[in-house]
Amino acid sequence: MITKAVILAAGVGTRMRPLTLRRPKPLVPVAGRPLIEHIIGGLAAGGFTEIGLVVGYMQDLIRERLGDGRRLGARIEYIVQEEPAGTGAATLLAEEFVDGQRFFLGWGDIMVPPKSYREIAEICERENPDGLLTVNYVDDPWEGAAVYVSDEGQVERIVEKPPKGTATTNCNNSGLFVLGPELIEMLKTTAPSERGEVEVPSAIDAMLVSGKRMRAYEIDGYWSDVARPSTALHVSGEMIAAASRDGVIIHPDARVAPAAGLVGPVRIGAGARVDGGTLGPNVTVMERAMVGAGAKLTDACLYPDSRVGRGCELEWAIVEEGVQVADGVALKGSAEQAAVEEGN
Repeated sequence: MITKAVILAAGVGTRMRPLTLRRPKPLVPVAGRPLIEHIIGGLAAGGFTEIGLVVGYMQDLIRERLGDGRRLGARIEYIVQEEPAGTGAATLLAEEFVDGQRFFLGWGDIMVPPKSYREIAEICERENPDGLLTVNYVDDPWEGAAVYVSDEGQVERIVEKPPKGTATTNCNNSGLFVLGPELIEMLKTTAPSERGEVEVPSAIDAMLVSGKRMRAYEIDGYWSDVARPSTALHVSGEMIAAASRDGVIIHPDARVAPAAGLVGPVRIGAGARVDGGTLGPNVTVMERAMVGAGAKLTDACLYPDSRVGRGCELEWAIVEEGVQVADGVALKGSAEQAAVEEGN
């Protein structure tokens, strides 16, 4: 049974700014919880209980939030990457942690349904492949990596960023793997990419060329690399909808006025208060946040202890922790670029 997982979570998260000016990307909330908590909780439930977490940017905040991992059902060992040098270099730092065993490898910003981790573990236990690579269905994988899979479910080849319209597969590399210690050895001899960094996909290509048997697993449900604030809002809605029958999740300690209209997916956290208005679709009100009467929120997230005043209108918007939005204010972004209210 595979119990070890390496999660790469050391990056600065430039595309996620301004949210990552106050926190590292793994602590950006989606569906009411930090990204990394969803990941570690899912891994632990799937049997991957020993977590090697590669950290760097604002690592103290991650350590403070996660501790030893026991709260999430795991044991976390922190591995420090002082300077960004590519995914391959980050993975090599985990050589001692891996200790010659097979391990799960993923990034600290990829969201998939929790059941995926259990199903991945079951496939590896049952079929014992040399490696496993996850894929997700897309119309055209030109922005990622096209993965060609045989009728038997084996990876035949991977084409990084194929020109738009040229791929003859709808399978995109999802960025989650189960690999053996041979990956570590491949990384030691893999040439740097055009960016001058050693990358994991290059080593996996080399493994395929050497004849390794790589099993494909297609993600069933949502998938996101949570690249930007707007992406965080979008996947939050998908996750809330998947976790509830009617699309609405209200914590028992939340206070919601009978006059409030909730159009799922909506999630309201502990100690939150909604005095009225219309929330949804796709709204998260986190712990102790408040929504004034007559407010209208769609595709929005209120971080803990924030407040949205009476009659406000929020669309594709995020209100930072502790920030107050005055009565009647309109805050509107787009699916491409969410508006972020940071306060003073």
